[in-house]
Amino acid sequence: MRLAIITINYNGSESTIKLLNSLAGQTDNDFRVFIIDNASEETDFKLLSNFLRVTTCDAITFRNIENLGFSGGNNVGIKEALKNGADWMLILNNDTWTENDFIAQLKPILTSSEGIVGVPLVEGAQTAYCGKIKWLKSMFQHEQNNSQIHNYKLQINSKFYVIGGAMAIHKDVFEKIGLLDEKYFLYFEDADFCIRARCVNIPLTIAENIIIYHNPSSTTKKLGSPFLLRYHYRNALYFNWKNGPWYIKLLVWPWSWIVILKQIFKVMTHHNREWSVAILKGVFDFYKNKMGRIVKVSD
Repeated sequence: MRLAIITINYNGSESTIKLLNSLAGQTDNDFRVFIIDNASEETDFKLLSNFLRVTTCDAITFRNIENLGFSGGNNVGIKEALKNGADWMLILNNDTWTENDFIAQLKPILTSSEGIVGVPLVEGAQTAYCGKIKWLKSMFQHEQNNSQIHNYKLQINSKFYVIGGAMAIHKDVFEKIGLLDEKYFLYFEDADFCIRARCVNIPLTIAENIIIYHNPSSTTKKLGSPFLLRYHYRNALYFNWKNGPWYIKLLVWPWSWIVILKQIFKVMTHHNREWSVAILKGVFDFYKNKMGRIVKVSD
């Protein structure tokens, strides 16, 4: 089995280096890492490049000329991994790290699996096993703890999905449903991908007996909270319109009108005005089919 690990760096080289250090110390080092740099600042990329010159980890770096987001950046890595003959591609957030026997434990699980396999993410005192879809919501929550029921849930309940921060995907999946949807840029891509997989009976499972550590980083937060809200609401509307059952597709429009009225009221009363303006922009981005990366200076 040929395993490829794909991770994105965007002005987060310190976190990426921590991940690479944990991968360099694996007891099973038969894998290759594909690092996709999403047009980081020169100083950040130089720090990462200097580390890669001395690390023992088998890693290849691809530097994008622009920030392609989570889906676009990972798609670059997936394409390169497939060209290099990978059977399984493990997408990892760059703010994760592993114990030194992680790969040795993961490979037997993947060998006996197919489709999409999620790895539980330890986040402080809690462990995130999978995500849960709730229609007409701007954000999804992760299901935490009590892992014994999650594979059963994934098999019978279409509202559960594998978290993109630690998602292993067999090469056959891409032949059946294609790559990650780049319209999102960030947020909702993993849920969208899993829904598409489930529609063609691709199995989703959780590797419940292994873990990976996750420290949700500040890399996306650097965009600014209001700016992230703009992505959340735009992508939530797109996700529901694209993937929801027929009645959800219809309710997307009145839901968006309620959001607009609520945020206009907040703007008028000066209650978190900046956040409300960002949410309104996100709704209108959806109306105008303005997807992908949002560039602040173009507003």
